[in-house]
Amino acid sequence: MTLVLACLAWWANVSGLDLRIGRALFDPVLDDFPLHMNRWLELVGHRMVLAVPIGVALAAVGVAGASFRIPAWRPWRGAALALAATCVVGQLAVNVLKHYTTLPRPYDLDTLGGYTPYPLHWWTWARERAGGALPSGHAGAGYSMLTLYFVGWALGRPAWRWWGLAVGVTAGVGFSVVRILQGAHFLSQTLWSAALMWFLAALFFYPVIAGRTAARGPSRAQSA
Repeated sequence: MTLVLACLAWWANVSGLDLRIGRALFDPVLDDFPLHMNRWLELVGHRMVLAVPIGVALAAVGVAGASFRIPAWRPWRGAALALAATCVVGQLAVNVLKHYTTLPRPYDLDTLGGYTPYPLHWWTWARERAGGALPSGHAGAGYSMLTLYFVGWALGRPAWRWWGLAVGVTAGVGFSVVRILQGAHFLSQTLWSAALMWFLAALFFYPVIAGRTAARGPSRAQSA
């Protein structure tokens, strides 16, 4: 899935879809994106959204800590720690990568009311040349909820797994759309966030899921 999302993000950029969406949303009369500073979108989609992964991570750490005193919660410990790690590392990774990628925000482009030309290269070691927008932190905050899919998988709860996937996709797409409408991100930048969060979730949950599978193997053999 990480590769699929990465390919979609790459295609959205190189095919020109990013710029076509940006131009469609840009108002040349206003010389800006009409929803750039919309009060409600700014509050919900820009300021409040970053609290989602932080709140989920804190709750997960709380569950993991409580599992040492509440025996019934012990099976949740590994999944809770993997969930917290994905949310925290995901936000840190997004913030670091922004300083080394050049693709700017749509409203910063000189052809969309901004001041900077479209970059010729994706990467830079000079932070002053960074676009500060790839990947999208706000889309990443929404897509961090994809970890709920892996929680259901790790706990052997198929229903939770697919509900978690639905929540993660809905949150990620919803916050991505808000930031795209505001001219704050290109489609490809939000898709890169989805790819990054899925990769990190798979990475952190792999030992939990693999350990559960290995534990079930011997128990099945003994029962046979």
